[in-house]
Amino acid sequence: MNSKLIGFSSLLTALIGAMIGLGIATAMENQYQSRLYQDLHLKFALVGAGLGAAVGAGQESVRELKAQQEQEYASDRSHHNGFKG
Repeated sequence: MNSKLIGFSSLLTALIGAMIGLGIATAMENQYQSRLYQDLHLKFALVGAGLGAAVGAGQESVRELKAQQEQEYASDRSHHNGFKG
């Protein structure tokens, strides 16, 4: 598997996840001053980035494994071409 491509994909989806997290935090702004609501933008950005990185790495890994499996299947079929059992 191409670890550089997986890393790039996870980084890109982490950025997208962080932007979505910031958007959600902005939409959820309220007047409460509790400690729970402090640094809400940072918390949501970190959660979004973490989830985005995990989803991106998983998606790219599955994509590469599928391509590898298809390549192996095509190779096996070409080796056994003409054999009927």
